[in-house]
Amino acid sequence: MLQRLRLALALMLLAAAALACNASNLVASEPTPSPQVDTTPVPSATSPPATIAIVTPEVTPSAPVVHTLIPGEPPPAARFMTDRSSVALAAEHRSIADDFNNGVFERPFTSQTMDYKGYLDLNRGEIAASGLWVYVTLSLEGQPPAAEPASYGVEIDLDMDGRGDWLIVGAAPATTTWTTDGVRAYQDTNNDVGAQVPVRSDPPAGIGNGYESLVFDQGIGPDPDAAWIRLPPSNPNQVQIALKAGLIGGDNEFLWWGWTFAYPQPAWHDYQDHFTVAQAGSPLSESAQYPIKDLALIDSTCRWGFDFNPVENEPGVCPVPSTPTPAPTKTKTPTATQLFIIP
Repeated sequence: MLQRLRLALALMLLAAAALACNASNLVASEPTPSPQVDTTPVPSATSPPATIAIVTPEVTPSAPVVHTLIPGEPPPAARFMTDRSSVALAAEHRSIADDFNNGVFERPFTSQTMDYKGYLDLNRGEIAASGLWVYVTLSLEGQPPAAEPASYGVEIDLDMDGRGDWLIVGAAPATTTWTTDGVRAYQDTNNDVGAQVPVRSDPPAGIGNGYESLVFDQGIGPDPDAAWIRLPPSNPNQVQIALKAGLIGGDNEFLWWGWTFAYPQPAWHDYQDHFTVAQAGSPLSESAQYPIKDLALIDSTCRWGFDFNPVENEPGVCPVPSTPTPAPTKTKTPTATQLFIIP
C-alpha cells in the first residue's frame, strides 16, 4: 500500500512539473508588443498647412483675463520705412520687389493663380514710443478683412545680428478698440532664427525651430497687458500693434520690420531658410520660378533702426539714404518702472 501511495505521489509531481513547463513555454512564445509610434503626417516644405498652426497655452486661466494697463494713442512716428506696393501690378498678377534670397517678401498673392489681396500688401511701417509702450503702425493697400485669414506683426532684432529675437503677431482686429484677442508674442531663445547665415537664404536641411517660445498668448503670460492690436480710428487701411517695452527687456536700440501673413508660422522663421526658391516660387514674372507656389499670401518690409540711424552694415537694413539723416532724439535710459520716456 505504501509503495502505491509513493508511486501516485511521484506521478502527481511529474504532471505538475509538465504543466509548469508548458505554461512557461506558452508565456515565452507570446509576441512582444510593438512600440507605439505617432504616425500623424508631418507637414513638408512643399505642403504648408491649410490653416494657422494652433499653439496651446501652457496655462489655461479659470477666469477671464483682467487687464490693468491699456495702451493709449500713439505719438507721431519717430521712425518709418516704406515698402513697395503691388497694387499697380495686381491686374498683371505679379510684383517687382520680392527678394527671396534676402528675406524681403512681396507676395500678397494666392498660390499659383496669383490673385491679389490688398489687405496683405504693406506700403509703410512706422514706430514710436511713449511711456511704457512701443507702437507700430502698418499701412496697407486694403482694409483688414473680417472673414479672410489675415495676421499682422512686427519682428524685433535686439542685438542687431540679423537674427530676430521677438515676433509679435495679431489676428486682423475688428474694431478701433485695443484688444489682446488673437495677439501672441514669440521669442527665439536658442538663437537659431536665420539658420547658418542670417538674412541670406540657406538650404532647408539643418534649420532650427524658429520662434519656439510662446511668451504671451492673448493675455496669458507673465504680463497680461504685454501686447495689443487695433484698427486706428483715423485710417481703416492701417493696423496698430502696441507692446510694452518691458516685454523686450526695455531695450532702446534695435532693428525692427513689419509683416503681413494669411497663415503665420513662427517656427518657420526665417522663411527663406525653410523653403528652397523652387518650393517657394516667385511673384516675379520674369523668374523661372514664377508663379508663387508654397510661400504665398505674405509680405514684409526691409529692416530699420529704432532710436538710431543704420549705417548699412546691419544685416537686412533698408537702403541707407545718400544724404545723411539727422540723428534721432534719444530716449531716456529705461528704469524698472518707466520705459521709453520721450523727452
